Amino acid sequence: MMVRGQFAQLMAPGLHDIFVHWRDLTQRELEYPHIFHDETSSMPYEDEVEFSGLGPMPEKPEGESIAYQDAIQGGTKRYLHYTYALGCRVSFELFEDDQYKLINQVPKAIARSAVFTCEQQSWNVFNLGFTTSVTTTDGVSLFNNQHPLLGGAAATNTAPQANFTGVSTAAGTFPNRPATDVDLSISALNLMVTQFESMIDSQGLPVKVRPRHLIIAPPNKMIAREILGSPNKPYTGNNEINAIIGEDFDYFLGHYLTSATAWFCISDMEGHTLKHFTRRALDEDYADDFDTRSIKQIAFMRFSVGATSWIGTWGSNGP
Repeated sequence: MMVRGQFAQLMAPGLHDIFVHWRDLTQRELEYPHIFHDETSSMPYEDEVEFSGLGPMPEKPEGESIAYQDAIQGGTKRYLHYTYALGCRVSFELFEDDQYKLINQVPKAIARSAVFTCEQQSWNVFNLGFTTSVTTTDGVSLFNNQHPLLGGAAATNTAPQANFTGVSTAAGTFPNRPATDVDLSISALNLMVTQFESMIDSQGLPVKVRPRHLIIAPPNKMIAREILGSPNKPYTGNNEINAIIGEDFDYFLGHYLTSATAWFCISDMEGHTLKHFTRRALDEDYADDFDTRSIKQIAFMRFSVGATSWIGTWGSNGP
């Protein structure tokens, strides 16, 4: 509980100024809505399931029966809504004797904490996306160089680009991560574009997902500018054109990313399934404690984040 002894300066008038973090420091604008599908939920959890399409249409010889295929049901992804809450308790005397009415602004500090938690948990989809802490319907990590395809080896045999260098590393799988993680560079971007442009569905049919947004941590900001902003190929004196310019990438600075070397790329919203479900938006309340006359101020929210499918996403965990 916050009491007067902890805030003696607030008991007497005459302070020229009070530097209050929740009032005088500007919090960053929300970042996760630029990346995730922001949806609401009225259920205890949200389940999503994957279904494959069909393989290529085969030739039907004259007089023979038509071949039949079955669609395949894949795994499910459950978005379980967690509750997050925080509160402050203030003595009646501190609340009443505060000469600057600062203590009654504590809910603003709680709200700032809520914003940070919401961002942190959302961006952990990327931070933990190389581990089994974040999985998709196929049961493996979001960023993986061997995502199992529902169609199995037949799918990679069907895929036109499956044998391109740096694409499929095992029959019946497809990557959205390098076989060996790489730093952000021109050659790494070339590999990413190749894997992105070669993406297929679970039966091996090509799908239209275009790499669009690089997601980087602050240490990679200048490198991204040099690569994406130079009309000529950077880091060389051969006066070659910068072919990356034609891809029309932009970059997004993720201030909640925890790795200095990891970097990512996603398609536009319609091409990926990164999701943030709000079960209960930030809600605030307060109450008086009858016996002590102290004042309790609380805030709470419920949400879940994750990715249903790996398609439309790509990541490298650095060297």
